[in-house]
Amino acid sequence: MTVENHAAEQAVAGSPEADATRITAADRRALALPGLLAVLAAGFFAVLHGVAVGAAAGGDNTTATVLAWTVIVGTIATLLLGVVAVVSGRGRRWGALAVVLSLLANPFVLMRVLGFFGA
Repeated sequence: MTVENHAAEQAVAGSPEADATRITAADRRALALPGLLAVLAAGFFAVLHGVAVGAAAGGDNTTATVLAWTVIVGTIATLLLGVVAVVSGRGRRWGALAVVLSLLANPFVLMRVLGFFGA
């Protein structure tokens, strides 16, 4: 039982105290917004990484390089936003997923992981 739920049970139903301590579903969604934004942005950069790999395979090295650097900077930003979401408790699960996805979508990290496995 959380402090908010305990306080809501102690307050008389319909009183201002009970209304002030009740957390609605909209409040929960607003609280989870940083984690959700982080995972959506990390997913976007993962897709952009795939586009960069496709551009490199097609021989367009300039576009692939620009996209790769964009993905590197973007995944670092989403990693930091995911960490903030986890630490602050504002969308912890989404934030944790964003951290993992950001690490896997980052070209530098992906090169290290693939190099470790000999690919």
